[in-house]
Amino acid sequence: MPYLNREQILELIKNKSIYSDNSFKKNQIQPASLDLTLSDKCYRIKASFIPNKIKISNVIKELSLTKIDLNQNTLLEKNCIYLCELNEKLNLPYDTMGKSNPKSTTGRLDIFTRVITENGKEYDYINYNYKGKLFLEIIPQSFSIILRKNTSLNQIRFFKGSNIENKVKQINISVSIKRNQITAYKAKKITSAIDLNKINFYKLESYWEKITTKANYFIIERDEFYILRSKESIIIKNDQAAELEPFKDSFGNFRVHYAGFFDPGFGNNKLGTPAVLELRAYDTPFIIRDGQLVGQLNYYIIDKINKESYGAKIKSNYFNQNLKLAKQFKQ
Repeated sequence: MPYLNREQILELIKNKSIYSDNSFKKNQIQPASLDLTLSDKCYRIKASFIPNKIKISNVIKELSLTKIDLNQNTLLEKNCIYLCELNEKLNLPYDTMGKSNPKSTTGRLDIFTRVITENGKEYDYINYNYKGKLFLEIIPQSFSIILRKNTSLNQIRFFKGSNIENKVKQINISVSIKRNQITAYKAKKITSAIDLNKINFYKLESYWEKITTKANYFIIERDEFYILRSKESIIIKNDQAAELEPFKDSFGNFRVHYAGFFDPGFGNNKLGTPAVLELRAYDTPFIIRDGQLVGQLNYYIIDKINKESYGAKIKSNYFNQNLKLAKQFKQ
């Protein structure tokens, strides 16, 4: 039982192992994860960092360019680095740890995020028995964004025990590229900012270039951001959760899928649902073909979710997705 489900996360909240400056909202607690929310304390900083043995407050003094008040709508500029304190704090038991990842919308908007903890030696991992604040590094990469306090960009999963790598099964994930159809979207370089609170609002043509190919391949260009879909349809049963693990660089010089976590209930129908993949080339242009492997989906057992699994009933945004952009776009 590596992943804790909603009921077990609620128990952590009840026992004050998770607490917040705000009261928790029902839609914050997903089937097997908790949405993390921004406080009003945010800083534009000079560089990324790992705190190790230095207090984050001291790192902020070293790196801060300006302090930002998120009590009002605030512009975060493309390619700038921000560090925001989160509302949620942890007082984890000795046998419980956490792992964070961007929410689906965050990945589809090419917002690079990662959680930092006091004395942390790596991003996004929260040690057993961790006690203290959480901070989120935010780097908008394709679009400038507008957000404010209580916006959620990341989620956290919790694991009990030490056997967190105990996979039930795994499947390979590859890219779907279809001739003479819209097979991908490529982010445009010069656009207006995106207000994250505006849903189904923006015209996709103002922000995205549609890619249609006459062959079963195309070239992803250096430093460009693409949205594609998987060839495989995915089914996550109500007693499972899954995580997409990108293949190492020897499979191709690109980064794939910023988010990568699939809640119980995702695609849990006869046909399943494809994964949306976010690709960015590293140092050189790279040709990508239909069926090319990009990652491995690892399945884990959780205690069964009997109600409110991922899907229409809890107003999940991407339960019926195909090649779907972030929820801010009309599509």
